[in-house]
Amino acid sequence: MKFIIALLSALCVTVTAAQADCREDLVATAQDLQKSRSAVEGAAQGTPAQCAALRQHVATLSKIRAVFARCDTGTNKAKNAAQVGDSITAFTKQMRASCKGA
Repeated sequence: MKFIIALLSALCVTVTAAQADCREDLVATAQDLQKSRSAVEGAAQGTPAQCAALRQHVATLSKIRAVFARCDTGTNKAKNAAQVGDSITAFTKQMRASCKGA
């Protein structure tokens, strides 16, 4: 997760003026990520609140993946996309395990 935050910050700095919309999207997704991460960390395990937080976090990560696909022009684009995908997979598994019947 720290990787995604660091990458968002780095991409915000490296986008050109022509990519101002990417900069705005990257800043917004970084803020959304911090909010969703805090919600996941603050929710009691096995509660409906945790399930809602995990769902929102997976949705936020999916938005980040879409922004990266559009805005990441670096040489590590595929690696970065894979790491975001790995995070989505991990949180989806956690959500499925924690939210059975909730």
